[in-house]
Amino acid sequence: MRLRHVFIVLAALASILVVSEPASAQTSCGTRLLRDWSDGRIDGVYPVRCYRLALANMPEDVRIYSTAESDIKRALQARVRATHAKATVLKAAAPASAKQGNGVSLWLVVGISAAVLAAGSLFALVR
Repeated sequence: MRLRHVFIVLAALASILVVSEPASAQTSCGTRLLRDWSDGRIDGVYPVRCYRLALANMPEDVRIYSTAESDIKRALQARVRATHAKATVLKAAAPASAKQGNGVSLWLVVGISAAVLAAGSLFALVR
């Protein structure tokens, strides 16, 4: 009975090892981008690091005999511009309370108002 449980556990572990692929078998996003470009255009949208990985790991023959390098650089520039534009739009659309460093602090306005009110009251009492 106990031996049967051991075989079941070993069989389960063996099936997990057979089914799972090693981490080295997974392709990097740079490789996926190069594969996407293989038809002469980039159809997907990738993180900026993927474009840089693709440029860094591009095979020399592809770099020399194709337009891959310039195509990927152009796509990288477009991606950076789009990311920057999106960040600018999100920053502009943020509510005023979420913005930091813009305008005058509410506490500063309250403090100055209180000081002016106190000074006015003192002048009224002194007269």
